[in-house]
Amino acid sequence: MTLEALDGLTVAALDRYEGTHYAEGAEAMLIFRLDTGGEASLKIAEKILTADHAKNIQVTSDPAESAAIIKLRQDMLPAVFANGQHIMEDMAVPLSKLPEMMDYIAAVAKELNVEIYTAGHAGDGNVHPTVIWPADQVEPPKEALQAIRMMFRKALALGGTISGEHAVGMSKNQWNNEELGFAVDELQHRIKDLFDPLNILNLKRKID
Repeated sequence: MTLEALDGLTVAALDRYEGTHYAEGAEAMLIFRLDTGGEASLKIAEKILTADHAKNIQVTSDPAESAAIIKLRQDMLPAVFANGQHIMEDMAVPLSKLPEMMDYIAAVAKELNVEIYTAGHAGDGNVHPTVIWPADQVEPPKEALQAIRMMFRKALALGGTISGEHAVGMSKNQWNNEELGFAVDELQHRIKDLFDPLNILNLKRKID
């Protein structure tokens, strides 16, 4: 089963990129792909969506139509990146906290007056907020960096993680201790000292 969530800004960006009209009157989009269960599963999904006031429910078993819908999610990155410079983040929260996280991201964007396009793997609580700023501005504005800090802290406060699937690189390394604690940091340093007593491997990288 595939379950993808796109916020309204992302859907609008896809409309511009694809020439579609999904964003009209929509606050968000959910994309389901059911691999088993046949018509019975489709009816259950449609019933749940209707009960939760979904405005436009499109159901198809046609391979071409299905591929076109899945392509929307696949084209999310070029559609969003076309709007300017960007930082795409990757965090995850418990599945029950995903709506709260999505709402919080929207609130942060409004509070700081920054553009944040959010898509996520709604089946596992993984979200990818992408912060956008003008193309002619190479360095990210302070508001963009503040938004990222706020989103990380919210993810941790909800019992989540700073990285759902993209791992922790140099820019995120500063958040490891806040998530894992200093005991884990100390253990990592001890392991590095054991295998690299001369401290000559990957200097000034993740464990310095």
